[in-house]
Amino acid sequence: MIYHFDGQIASMYGVDEAVFIAMLQFWIAKNEANDRHFHDGRYWTYNSIRAMERLFPFWSKHQIERIIRNLKKQGVVLTANYSRESHDRTLFYTLDESKLPISPFCSEVSPNGDSPLSPNGDNLSPNGEMYKEQLITQLKEEEEKPDGNIKPLELMERYNTICTSLPQAVKLTEKRAKAVRQLYARGYTSEQLIDVFHRAQASSFCTGVNDRGWKAEFDWLMNENNLVKVLEGKYGGTAPAPPANKGGAFEQW
Repeated sequence: MIYHFDGQIASMYGVDEAVFIAMLQFWIAKNEANDRHFHDGRYWTYNSIRAMERLFPFWSKHQIERIIRNLKKQGVVLTANYSRESHDRTLFYTLDESKLPISPFCSEVSPNGDSPLSPNGDNLSPNGEMYKEQLITQLKEEEEKPDGNIKPLELMERYNTICTSLPQAVKLTEKRAKAVRQLYARGYTSEQLIDVFHRAQASSFCTGVNDRGWKAEFDWLMNENNLVKVLEGKYGGTAPAPPANKGGAFEQW
C-alpha cells in the first residue's frame, strides 16, 4: 500500500497525523462518491483500532490511539457511533474540513484501493490544487451502481428543479437519503421518481389548490403510499410528453 501526505497539513499537525488524515480523506470521499455512511449532514468512514493496525503496520496500537486523540483534541477528526447494534462500539470518523487547507488529491485510484501519486508527483489544477470533487467524480465513475439510479442528493436536486410550486428541499438528511434508497431497494427507479415530481408539479391538488391550501413536499412524495397514488394519477397531473425531434435524426453526444 502506498501512503502519502500533504506537507502543509504535516506542518500544522505533524507527519503521522498528516498520513492519517490523507487516508481518512480518501475513505470519506469514496463513501461520498457511493453515497454510503451519511449521518448528521456528513459522510463518515469507520474502522476498529485493530483494523487500523493492519492498515498502518508501521504504527503500534498506542501510536494510532495517540494520533486520533491529538487530532480529536484539535477538532480536526470527529468521531461518533452510528452502529445499529447497541453493543457495537465501532467508531465512525470524519474530518472538519474547515481545520484543513485545500489538499491535493491523487489522480488515480489503484485496484486495491490505494491512492498513489501521479507519475510526475503533481497533476495539479491550474490554481495549484486538486480539489476533492475530482476524486469523488472518478470514484463515482469507477464504482457506479449497476442499477443506474442516480444518487439521493441528485434526485433531491431534480425535485427542486422540477417542483417549483412545491416547498424546496434544502438539505439531504439521513432520513431522506434512506427513504430514497429504500424505494430503490423495492424496485422503483429514479426515472419513476422523477416522473412523480412532474406529476406532482402538474397536479393542482398537490400544488395547493385544495380546501386546506396544503402542498406536497419531497418527504411526502418519497413515502411509498403517496408515491404510488401520484404515479397512478389519483391526484391528477400527468407526466410531460417527451420532446419531439423536429430536426430529424441526430447524433447524441
